[in-house]
Amino acid sequence: MENNKTLNVAEKVKAVAIAFIGAGIFSQGTFYFKAQSSYNIPRILYPFFSLLGNVGLAVAMVILGLGLAFWGFNKWKNAAGKPGVFLSIAIASFAIFFSILFFTGKKATPEELAKASEESRAKGIEQIQSAEQPDFDNPEIDAHFAAFEKLLTEYKTAYKNKNKHEIIAKESAYMEWNENSADLIQKLSSPEQKQQFGLYLAKLSMKWQEVK
Repeated sequence: MENNKTLNVAEKVKAVAIAFIGAGIFSQGTFYFKAQSSYNIPRILYPFFSLLGNVGLAVAMVILGLGLAFWGFNKWKNAAGKPGVFLSIAIASFAIFFSILFFTGKKATPEELAKASEESRAKGIEQIQSAEQPDFDNPEIDAHFAAFEKLLTEYKTAYKNKNKHEIIAKESAYMEWNENSADLIQKLSSPEQKQQFGLYLAKLSMKWQEVK
């Protein structure tokens, strides 16, 4: 029993660390929707910056940040952690990073800092939420987006029925769907198409997170 408790604590610490990193990547990504004089680019995301510029990097960082936060949340739940506690930690992490990022770029009063951080976050979220499903006249991509909507409906039903087995199954299917997304985006012919695809993926990722 004591070993299980210790293991759960260790897993919770890992979950918080993962979510904290995700919050940092997501927060910085929202700042990159506007061109900067310099960028802190995670090595694995450098191809997005090379191909799609600052907006492509911003979208990739937002998606990666959300993905890490989602992973951390799952680890927290699996360690018998309360979702409300994790949510509080995640919100605090986002607030800390938005404040740090803005403060290092400009001196400001606490009120200005809080306002600017919220405005920057809201602007990035608004740009994602306003993204329309791209029409590339590509049946494979259309079917891919239709598959997401079907999976999302099934995920909502699983949560409503509190069916843990189905929830895990749908989350696994969603991870596989994301892997297919990465393959499809590479098949697109232009940076503009890849940017549209990436923005819409970020929107769908947010819709998925809203279920919980």
